[in-house]
Amino acid sequence: MSGTLAGLKVDVRLAIEMATHEQAEREALEGELKELEARWREAEEIARIADNLFVPESVEGFIKEERSRLDGDPGRRISTG
Repeated sequence: MSGTLAGLKVDVRLAIEMATHEQAEREALEGELKELEARWREAEEIARIADNLFVPESVEGFIKEERSRLDGDPGRRISTG
């Protein structure tokens, strides 16, 4: 059967099938990764909001003042999370 896949050697047909499925699987994984990244960003945003729910305004003000003060002093840095 010249000109058809059936006319190819078994190992060549297997290689073609593997290459075809590899591309399809790669595309599927890329789509899953994008969905996972979107969910991760959403979870991070929710966590950020939740972290700030119970912080008193006086503490927020203190943190803001300290960050401003330390921003003017290049020798000192604090972690911002």
